[in-house]
Amino acid sequence: MKCGILLSVFLLSASCLGADDSQVEISNFIGLKLRRIPAGEFQMGSAATDAGARPDEQPRHLVRISKPFYIGMYEVTQGEFQAVMGFNRSFYSNKGPIKAKLSEFDTSRFPVDGVTWYQSVEFCRKLSSLESEKAAGRVYRLPTEAEWEYVCRAGTTTIFAYGDSLSSQQANFNGKFPFAAKTNVFLNRTTTVGSFKPNAFGIYDMHGNLNEWCMDRFDRDYYKTSTTTDPKGPSKGTSRVIRGGDWYSDGRDCRSAFRYADIPDGKFYAMGFRVVCELTADGARLDPVIAASGRVADKSTRNSTATLKGIASPTSAEDWPRWRGPRADGSWQAPRLPARWPSKGLQQVWRQEIGGGYGGIAVRNARVYVMDRLKSPKDTERVLCFDATTGDHLWTHTDEVDYGGISYDNGPRSTPNVFGRHVYTLGATGRLNCLNASNGEVVWTKDLTLEQKAKIPIWGLSGSPVVFEDLLIVHAGAERNGCYIAFELNTGVERWRSLPDAAGYATPMLVEHGGREQLIAWTPAGIRGLEPRTGKQLWEFPFEVNYGTSIADPIFHESTVLVSSYYEGARAIKLDASGSSAKLAWMDRRNLRGLMSQPLYRDGYAWLIDKRHGLTCFNFKTGEKLWDDDNRMTPKGRNPQASLVWIGEENRALALNSDGELILLRLNPKEYHEDSRAKIVGRTWAHPAYAGNCVYARSDTEIVCVLLPTIK
Repeated sequence: MKCGILLSVFLLSASCLGADDSQVEISNFIGLKLRRIPAGEFQMGSAATDAGARPDEQPRHLVRISKPFYIGMYEVTQGEFQAVMGFNRSFYSNKGPIKAKLSEFDTSRFPVDGVTWYQSVEFCRKLSSLESEKAAGRVYRLPTEAEWEYVCRAGTTTIFAYGDSLSSQQANFNGKFPFAAKTNVFLNRTTTVGSFKPNAFGIYDMHGNLNEWCMDRFDRDYYKTSTTTDPKGPSKGTSRVIRGGDWYSDGRDCRSAFRYADIPDGKFYAMGFRVVCELTADGARLDPVIAASGRVADKSTRNSTATLKGIASPTSAEDWPRWRGPRADGSWQAPRLPARWPSKGLQQVWRQEIGGGYGGIAVRNARVYVMDRLKSPKDTERVLCFDATTGDHLWTHTDEVDYGGISYDNGPRSTPNVFGRHVYTLGATGRLNCLNASNGEVVWTKDLTLEQKAKIPIWGLSGSPVVFEDLLIVHAGAERNGCYIAFELNTGVERWRSLPDAAGYATPMLVEHGGREQLIAWTPAGIRGLEPRTGKQLWEFPFEVNYGTSIADPIFHESTVLVSSYYEGARAIKLDASGSSAKLAWMDRRNLRGLMSQPLYRDGYAWLIDKRHGLTCFNFKTGEKLWDDDNRMTPKGRNPQASLVWIGEENRALALNSDGELILLRLNPKEYHEDSRAKIVGRTWAHPAYAGNCVYARSDTEIVCVLLPTIK
């Protein structure tokens, strides 16, 4: 009875707060603190003369926020998220992957991280549905992008809320790269909310700590057409806006005007959110496209199989039997393609439903091989084989798995390798299979975690199996000294193991230099050259990368190995004539920060997808940046992705971007030049396969065969 009386008193008090829209600060039922923001006008975006200004932040324009609202004084904390959602999977938590390093902290007051846009919206819905909040007339949602910047600026017109510079005494970001300030502290993690001084509105952490989701869809040109009063973003777009910079951002990416974006189901340990509260049930409405499951079905993927009138001829040109194609270097001798795609787009020949996965596709002898994951009735990884011409399902191999602890856990990462009569596959949890390519029967199999003591990294084993002579080489991360292991192709017998490093994500690369073959191996600890028959180390170059992000495959040209990391940027490693020693040729951390996509090289120039700038061209010998496409080829985001492939000896290339658009490009050192694009599949990070007159692409729900128009 006493508890009931106290709850009734609390609800009455909350209702009184809800009825009064003049309270400067309120605290809701879960202790989330909000401050009242007055209506007003401000200049949104960057002036062309502002230091660090980007094109998608322009033109600077007047925006009017027509009514007051409440916004979280801090990012939503782990404790608050747990109270509403019933779970907390934050990376920086007392139960997360690095809990030992955080034992001295109460991470319940750290911001919740690694949440998707869908989860953020669902938090708002559930919080709004609590009886206490309903009684108080409080409705929660994410801020619009305009509201976010209005609050961040807090009446200022300077680059930051604190002026035109930013140091690590003012915000939690990468103090090694401040903005117009001295180099200072770098925590390399999130920290307790409110650890720094608030802005003039009394709001904390608008610069750094975590990137924050906004409600709006992202369009790089939206400011050119934005409405003046209460803009809510474009009506179309696959990505959602994120703002504010994070613990690893340079100072330039924590500016009040800086815009970022990500796919709404993107999860990353630098992503969080704060909420807006309106004290009227009519004021805040959830986006109607949000499904309870947190995913929106793509209507184009619902049919199981759809065979159209096009004729696929997968054996009329080169096969695509492994990761990165017939030579494993991102080149394909395509049939002659037109200057532009047909006005009606590209014709789909067939489509099949599949489960989730980021792994690429292999095609050999008119058969298509791909891996996926199904979560029910049991958690399983599958290897699927389809007829390349008709899409008929030929066989399936299934393994039970446990994805516990793997981030971005929708499915396998690696691409099958079809060699001789066998297909070799590596799952995210360490299941290595040699299967009969004709019928899927098991020739041999290994559980690398059980048998080799492999340590699965946070994003799962991702390197694709590599065939060298009679060996299958795998990036396993096994103990002990089993970062790479070589097995006999036909029997699975271990022949050698090498390096004590933890597993990274890049597929090792075979090259020839100094009159002998080398296996170029990039791990979280450095770059090595190995003798592929024995695993003996030939040379090494230390290069420790943050959180193990050795992901994008290296390339090798002009006696130089190029690697590019999400955090530490690019390193060019020059080998001597004998291939037995290496030294640094150049490095760049500001402009060449690749993630998943392997760079392309031709005639002294190279192209990679930088995480901030998009497709970027640079001089391979010096590292000098020549141009970037300002995120035109693939959508801007935390993890911009497109799979780049040369299609002959000309400067023409194909790119499948993360929106599932197949793009015809001409890569040159002068400018970005796009000839044509057509959507062929849903959202994807997976590498397509090209064979004959077809492209084969997959998303989390389907695999498709699409005709490439050819000319004589």
